[in-house]
Amino acid sequence: MRKFLLIILIAVAFQSCNFGTNGTQKNESIESSKVQEIKLLNDKLFKAIMNNDIPGVKALMSDKLLSVVNSDVDKLVGKISNDYKTDSYKIVDQYYVLNTAVDIPNTLISGVSGDNDYVINYKALNKEMYTVLLMPNTEYNHVLITVIYGKYGNEWKINILQFGQYTLLKKTAPDYYNMAQESYKKGYLIDAVNYISLAKECLKPASEFFKYQKEQEINDFSDKVFNEAGSKFTLPLTLENIESKPKVFRIFPQMTKDGFMPEICYVSNIKLSDTVALKVENDKVKIETAKLFNGIDKGKTKIFYGAYNEIPDGKKEVMQYRFIEVIKKVKEVKTK
Repeated sequence: MRKFLLIILIAVAFQSCNFGTNGTQKNESIESSKVQEIKLLNDKLFKAIMNNDIPGVKALMSDKLLSVVNSDVDKLVGKISNDYKTDSYKIVDQYYVLNTAVDIPNTLISGVSGDNDYVINYKALNKEMYTVLLMPNTEYNHVLITVIYGKYGNEWKINILQFGQYTLLKKTAPDYYNMAQESYKKGYLIDAVNYISLAKECLKPASEFFKYQKEQEINDFSDKVFNEAGSKFTLPLTLENIESKPKVFRIFPQMTKDGFMPEICYVSNIKLSDTVALKVENDKVKIETAKLFNGIDKGKTKIFYGAYNEIPDGKKEVMQYRFIEVIKKVKEVKTK
């Protein structure tokens, strides 16, 4: 009964958010003629973005959008064209909405119970609105291009254009949230912090217009693990059991082809030019950090270590000496 009531409440909420609409069509339910009409615009937009053709992008914008855009859009298009080089894209989802009035809120709900379900909210400036979530076909990391068109007379124009990180190594914010939860259950607090940090990087792929159903849940869990880690580990943290007293000042996830691996940064009192002594110290750092940060060496193929002589302040270049620990997988042997 409770589940049935929840479904009713969600349905009522959906209808109330879309008061003044004649209905919303999604993906395959949209008329093929409308899909083809928008595809021509999507192709033009995507080509302009990939070619860093700012005039080409702006030519597709509505007058209202052009009146508020600034140089930031030029920088964003330039960054996308440089970082996500590809000649093709896929459509994650698309929606067509027919409104009975203008200047009303439209709410698009992909679903309510799936890990990656989301809600899109925007103000409908036109009676006919069309939303497309485009994703360039890149190998590992994906950006989401959210395009919301409005129909002016017989012509579609872009009212809203947003760019944002959608995946990192093909995983979305809710995916990393699930990984953070699993790590936390195992007692791997630093892994939980790293994974929830990645989740936060991908949490808002279209700014305030896009919201995962689990956004509040993800934010609450993020606060929990960061507070717990902050109370347990005060950085910089001196490794007292090592004679040279190195200080760990940062741990963060480093991207590799096998996934994100931890990088441990520490200040050493040994000169970076003395690589022999640094190596001896690093062997001890490996042992101590594995003891201190439970699980940091579990399920990993590599761990990165950055030795510094001073903590970087972001204002000047600081040298480091890097070590990479390759962790060999131990084959499981079945016993009778």
